[in-house]
Amino acid sequence: MSKIKLTMLVLGGLLIGIPNLYAAPTPEVESPEVTAPEVAAPGDAVDPEAPANTASTKEDETPITRSELQGVRSEIAVLNDQLTRQLTRTIANTNRALLIGGTLQNRYSATTWQNTTPYNLTPGFSFNSAILSLSGNLKKDYEEGKNIDYAVGLSAAGNVNPTKTTTGSTYTTSIAAATFQPTDAYIKYSILPSLSIDQPYLYIQLGQQKRPFGVEPQATEDKQPAINLATFSGPTGLNLSARDIGVQLKGDLLPVVDLGYNLRTPTIEYALGVFNGTGPNQLENNSGKDFAARVNFNAPVEYNSDFRGLTIGSSFSTGKQDLAVIGNPTQFISGGIGKASKVRYGGDISYVASPIGFTAEYVVGRDEQALSASNSYATAVTTTTQSSGYTLTLFYEWGEQFQKDYRSQSRSDDWWPKTYQPFLRFDHWDPNTAVAGNDTTVLTAGFNFFFAQTTKLQMNYTVSDNKLTKVKENDFILQFQYGF
Repeated sequence: MSKIKLTMLVLGGLLIGIPNLYAAPTPEVESPEVTAPEVAAPGDAVDPEAPANTASTKEDETPITRSELQGVRSEIAVLNDQLTRQLTRTIANTNRALLIGGTLQNRYSATTWQNTTPYNLTPGFSFNSAILSLSGNLKKDYEEGKNIDYAVGLSAAGNVNPTKTTTGSTYTTSIAAATFQPTDAYIKYSILPSLSIDQPYLYIQLGQQKRPFGVEPQATEDKQPAINLATFSGPTGLNLSARDIGVQLKGDLLPVVDLGYNLRTPTIEYALGVFNGTGPNQLENNSGKDFAARVNFNAPVEYNSDFRGLTIGSSFSTGKQDLAVIGNPTQFISGGIGKASKVRYGGDISYVASPIGFTAEYVVGRDEQALSASNSYATAVTTTTQSSGYTLTLFYEWGEQFQKDYRSQSRSDDWWPKTYQPFLRFDHWDPNTAVAGNDTTVLTAGFNFFFAQTTKLQMNYTVSDNKLTKVKENDFILQFQYGF
């Protein structure tokens, strides 16, 4: 065999073996060559010393020289060094399984009309947020599936809400610097075996996480239906979307499995948690704890049923907080740390189907507050303020992504057929139901265009009316959200 042929064989073997560099070598088993016996024709002479089977062709048995062998060895050493350098410089290593993801949001915002001046928002482009998520497995149980997983998230808010200070006819704008803050930071342990999809699941999560309350408050940033949160779910409402530090149990019962579509639908899902109640990245400031619970019922149907995606849920939360003064929620009674009660409860129904679907949610909050800040907590005159909020979202969608023959196909990458999703949302928030004329309504007309499963272009036009501040405003927001 010549030097060129040997080099080509070695290079070919290296190229074929690159995807399996870390796989154990598989021993080769030579199969015996089987040939049909030759049958002599009648009258033919047979040579008794001739072999029974003779190969039709012979291999090139020309020996290689020592210099040719040394050259091949040198070339293999060079290739091995180049391959090792490439692997160590371009592949990240970790001792545990690690899944890296992220979501980024860029916006263009403009206030098209407002009944007061100056506008609260100057038209222009802005960077909304960047979210980096890390998740993986700390222990893999191959016998029962009692795994230990973890999740870590980091988020940096952008400059979509600049602060303006007006002095005479001029104003200045100040924008806080974007800094990364932890979002999710918890570990999860499977208490029950999780290898059988037709059996109930039960998990325990410890750390900073979403509280089990409502539908939209539990949605992560990349899966929220509209660009802006519903008012009751955001910081100007009950702030139910904020994460908290604590522990919760999550499980389900009576799962319905459709093996044809790899669909598992638990009939009952439940969650129960104990939290500090002080919000994300905050230490506990009182001896009280917040308790939150949620249960929802899913339609126990298979994939092709018209009721697939129908869910009815109920949530409840209670805890302690500082005793705030009515009309000034940032002013507190002295000595009242963690002595005022707060209760939240709500109900929701959703039908996430194709092509028509909807989500409806109603939430009530009851907070103990003080009538005056001049007294101590022991002598303060207190009252209970009730707030309420609700939202209704109707959507229509079409496109290849939502056709059954496309949805049933598994995909190995992030590509997904395009989808169009227009929607209408009505949002109402009343911070004090006992006082008339202080509620806020927001009507949103939106359109979502999905480029991929994690990438979409969102267009929202909002018409808001704040009766407390007497401000009416129309806004146009264009957001491009992309994930990896």
